This record gives sequence, C-alpha cells and structure tokens, in this order.
Amino acid sequence: MWIRCLRSFEGAASRADFAVSLLSRAVAAAALVLTAATWPLWSPSAAFPRVPFLGPLRGTPARLEEAWLGIGCVALVTWLVAGRERRIGRWSMLVFVGAAACLVLADQHRLQPWAYEFSVLALILAVLPPREAIGWARLLVASIYFYSALSKLDWTFVESGGGQIVDGLLTFLHIGREHLGSSQQIVAGSLAVGEFLVGLGLCWRRWRRTALIGSIIMHGLLLAALGPWGAGHKPGVLLWNVFFIVQNVILFGVAGESSQPVENGFDRLGKLEIRSKAGRLSRFAVRGLVAFVVLFPLTEPFGVCDIWPAWAVYATGPERLRVYVDATDRSPLPPDVQKYVEGPRFQDGRYLVRIDRWSLDATRAPVYPQNRFRLGVALALAQAAGLDESIRVEIDGQANRWSGRRSSRTVTGAAAISAELDRDWLNGDPRPFADGPGHSKP
Repeated sequence: MWIRCLRSFEGAASRADFAVSLLSRAVAAAALVLTAATWPLWSPSAAFPRVPFLGPLRGTPARLEEAWLGIGCVALVTWLVAGRERRIGRWSMLVFVGAAACLVLADQHRLQPWAYEFSVLALILAVLPPREAIGWARLLVASIYFYSALSKLDWTFVESGGGQIVDGLLTFLHIGREHLGSSQQIVAGSLAVGEFLVGLGLCWRRWRRTALIGSIIMHGLLLAALGPWGAGHKPGVLLWNVFFIVQNVILFGVAGESSQPVENGFDRLGKLEIRSKAGRLSRFAVRGLVAFVVLFPLTEPFGVCDIWPAWAVYATGPERLRVYVDATDRSPLPPDVQKYVEGPRFQDGRYLVRIDRWSLDATRAPVYPQNRFRLGVALALAQAAGLDESIRVEIDGQANRWSGRRSSRTVTGAAAISAELDRDWLNGDPRPFADGPGHSKP
C-alpha cells in the first residue's frame, strides 16, 4: 500500500513538473510574440502620447526605456531557452518582470492585460514549487474569467447586444443584426453567463474538464468574432486568446489532478530546495502578491483598481471619454491624427477625434481604457496642436449595473483637463508630445 501511494505521489509530481516546465516556456514564447506584435507600444519613439503612472517619470530618458526593453527581451529569450529547470531561467523570469514593471510605470498604455498576466505568472513559476505553482496559476486564471464575466453581467452589455463581440461574430457568420432582433440580447447575456460558468467550473475538480472544453470553445468564438473575418482586431488581441487555449490545456489538462499535499521542500527537477529564510520569504511574498492580484479587482467599482487590472475586457459598462475639436482646429492637428477625425456632429458642428483607432494604428494595441489616461492623451494633443482653449472632452462615468445610467460632464480647454487630472490619485499628465508622428520628446 505504501509503495502504491509513493508511486501515485511521484506520478502526480512528475505531471506537475512537466506542466510547469511547459507552461513557463509557453509564457516566454507568448510574451516574445506579443511584444513583437505590439512593438511600437514598447518603443519610446512611438507616435502616440505616453502617460506615466507617476509624475516624476515624465522625464524618463528614451535611452533608459530602450535599455529596459532590451533587457526584457534578452531575459525572455534566456527564459525560453533555459526554461524553469535551470537557475538562470528562473532568474530571467524575475528580470523580465522587473523590466516590464519599469516600462509600464513609464507609460500606462503598456499595462495591457496580457503583459499583466504574464508578469504574475512569471513570478509564480519562478518562485513557487511545481504543484503549488499550478494551484496559484489556476486560481489566477479562474479569477480572470470570473471578473471578466462580472464586468459583462450588466444592463449595458445585454442592452447593446454584446457590443463588438456579438457584432464581430455576426459578421463572421454573415448574419445581419436584423435577423436576430431582440434575440441578440439573449446571445449577449448567454456569453456573459457562459464565461462566468467557465470560471466557476475551473475551481471544482468534478467540473474542471467540462469547463476546460467550454473555455476552448469560448476562445474559439472570440477568435472568430475578433479575427480578420469578424471585427478585424489587431494581432495582439487574437494572440492572447490563442495563448489562453494553450495555457488552459496545460493548467487544467496536462497538469492532472492530485490530492497529495504540496511539499515545499522538494523540487522534482532533482534538487532539494534550500530552506533558507530568504526562500521562505520569497514564497510568502509571491503568495501574498497573487492573493492581492486576485482580490484587488473588487475595488474597481470604487475607483481604486483600474479597468484592465480588474480584467474588465470587452465590457461596455466602464467609464468612457470622447475628444472633440472645432472645425477650425483640424488643420493644426498632426497629419497622422487628422485621418482619425470624424464629423461634424449635428448639434454643434464639432469633430470627434477617434483616439481608440489612433492607438490601434500607432501602437498596434487597444488604448488604455481609463479616463485618466485618455484625458492625458487629450491634453498632449491639445498642447501639441495649440488647442489650449478650444479642445472639448465629454466624460461619462461608469454605468449603473442595473439601469445603465451614467454621470456625464464636459470639460473644455487644457487648463480644465489638467484640473480634472488632479482629482485622480495616479498621474494623468502626459510626457511632452510634439512634432507629429514618430517624434516624442524624451
């Protein structure tokens, strides 16, 4: 009996070791591919305003950002080649996290959901023993589904018929909105509920395999809806969905199940972990950090956690913002920005500046959804084009979950935008941005 239990334990540990090794290389490969796909976002010479998280970082030299980017890429390549099995591979994971953190602090736009998730996974895989790493990684992934679904279980997502997700899926299937009618709201609600059930099912061993299959189907539908035959999103969004399929197969399939307790003293790579005070502290710190990441989104409705760190992706309820200019203010805008100007609108003849589309083309990544960041982009645009008094920003607050109602206000002029930014607890002032596309002052 004891021999059988020992063999069962070794088999479970072996599967966990293999899954952790496979997942670590999958994360490294995905991070390299997504960084390449969104390269202008990480380059300090991107033709899009940059807004640091902290005011003192507005003066960060471009060469320092280039150094961080180079260090992060070298760390990713080393991590991919060495894997978790070697110490240099685990140190490379930590170096990548440090470089990514510096780049994100220098520009909020870089806090893309995939970069955030990869950084947390890197810490888990680098510090925690295999089976414990599997457990914490599973918790992180389940929480992403839970919060993402929660952000869609509201009046605005159902009333809008699922927004760009359902619209893209209908385009992919060559079905017009008129053919669905009110059924589109049912489809939207079903998508949100389905995502919630996937996250819930991944938490229970009995339903885990079913939830895994459900998650693969869900990401397949997202790829169809957001891909080139649907909404036509940039590669970064699609690649993250592909990674989720690979990640889930590894975490909830390859890793298997084990009822054995985690033994922090051993690493199946063949070495006894050093039971040092530093080792215990590092594991305790990572557990605490992951627990914080899992719980922090609960503060999003109170304005503490930002939209993307709260995993509110593809949601229609979060705060939003629109930037308008007068007809006479179009010509001072940088040439590459003018093509994103739409209008005029009927009520006042003002023109809408589509900063979301500008972001997609200039950085190959969706614009950071926080109003703080978008106000910073508007302020940078006003300063670069000399629109200090005439630029207008219409700000909508977060929608009520049950009624869809929002608070709304209008801010006119650069001084008023700056005063609005002072109300946020994080920095919203942009780095100097001038001379049009491809030129951003360090």
